[in-house]
Amino acid sequence: MWDFLDPSRQGPFFWKYGWKGIVFIVLVTWGMHHLIVSPVNHGIAGLLQFFTIGVHEAGHPLFRYLFLGNFKMTIWGGTLMEIGVPVLAYLWCLHRRWMVQSDICLLWIAIACHSIGHYAGCSLDPTITLLNAGPESVPDWDYMHQWLGTEGYEWHIRHTFYWFSALFTGLGIYLAAVHFWKWNDPDNRNYNEDDGYDFFNGIH
Repeated sequence: MWDFLDPSRQGPFFWKYGWKGIVFIVLVTWGMHHLIVSPVNHGIAGLLQFFTIGVHEAGHPLFRYLFLGNFKMTIWGGTLMEIGVPVLAYLWCLHRRWMVQSDICLLWIAIACHSIGHYAGCSLDPTITLLNAGPESVPDWDYMHQWLGTEGYEWHIRHTFYWFSALFTGLGIYLAAVHFWKWNDPDNRNYNEDDGYDFFNGIH
C-alpha cells in the first residue's frame, strides 16, 4: 500500500523529525489549539472555512443523487465531502510525489477538521450560522449525534476535531518547510544552479 500511496517515503509516517522537529510540531499544535479555542479566533476561523464550506454544501446534493434521495446519506454527505476531498487530494499528491503540494493539503485537512469541530459542537454555542438554511432547518450534527449515539458528548467531539486541526497544522507547516528546502536544495549543498556558485562555501 505504501508503495502506491507514498512511493518516495517522504510522508509524515516516514520523515525523520528529530527532537527539534518533534518539539516544533508539539509547540505549534499546542499553540494552534489555544488559538482555536480562544475568542480572538472567530474572525480568522470564519475566513478559513470558506476553503471547505463550499465543498461541504456540494456534498449534500451529490450524496442525495448518489444514494437516491436517502435522507441519512444526504445529511452525512456534507461532512464526508468536507473531510474526504482534502484527504483524497493529499493522498493523490503523495502518490504523485508532489510533496509540498501534499503538505498544503495537510493544512486544508486542518481547516476542514476545524470547521467540522465547530459545527459538531454548535449546540454549545448561543447562536449559529447555517448556509442554505430556512427558519425550520436543523443542523446536520443534531441528526448525526443521534445516529452516532454521541448526544451529550458534543464538547468532546468538538475538541477532538480541534486537536486534529491543530496537529495537522503543525505537521503541514513543518513538512512544507523541510520539503521546500529539500526541493530547493536537492543535493544538500545550497547549490545555485543558475550560476554554479555555492554561496555558503565559496566554491565555483
